[in-house]
Amino acid sequence: MSIERLINNPWLAELSPESRQSLLKIVRFRHYVEHQQVHNELSVADGLYGVVSGQVRVSATTQSGEELVFAQIFPGGWFGEIALLDGGQRTHDAHATMDTEIAILPKQAVIQIYEKHPDVYRALVKLLCEHCRQAFEAINDFLLLTPAQRMAKTILTRLEVSSGNYLPVKQQELGAMIGISRQSTSKILKAWESQGLIQKKYGGLAILEKNRLHKMLLERL
Repeated sequence: MSIERLINNPWLAELSPESRQSLLKIVRFRHYVEHQQVHNELSVADGLYGVVSGQVRVSATTQSGEELVFAQIFPGGWFGEIALLDGGQRTHDAHATMDTEIAILPKQAVIQIYEKHPDVYRALVKLLCEHCRQAFEAINDFLLLTPAQRMAKTILTRLEVSSGNYLPVKQQELGAMIGISRQSTSKILKAWESQGLIQKKYGGLAILEKNRLHKMLLERL
């Protein structure tokens, strides 16, 4: 089992060799099947999680039962640092969106390590700040971009971690990621398909005109 992508994540790669080795000695692994819950909102944190393979969806559920997706964690990405740092509960639900392997740094062991190695604590704060910036960017996108622009940005971002121009994503999942209904999602995708930008396929989308999606993001409201 390789954790090379996790080691190369900036927050871990920038640690001293001694600190990094201390963390790697305590790492353990857990496998999740598609749709399995990794943790739920308000649960007590048991550690810092890193995606080795697969994908994790971080979300919340509205009172009406609708899921709102806040982030997708891909291989090499870490999550769960908020509850680790402040000792509180998890802020959101997390589910595996496919068969997923997760590396876990146990909470108490991490605390003991960063008390001895201050660079580990600073690195965790840096990871937290990175996620805060991503959250503020998502808020800006919601306020400043149209639903179609948000969808274009989401698709282009997802393609950066996918091979080729095929994006394995369900319409409902795509809509949840940008905060619109399934009907609105379907309407946008049908319009794009008629314009030759995409082609709907079973279980995902083929992106035919990435440049036109990029141009869409430059259009002023």
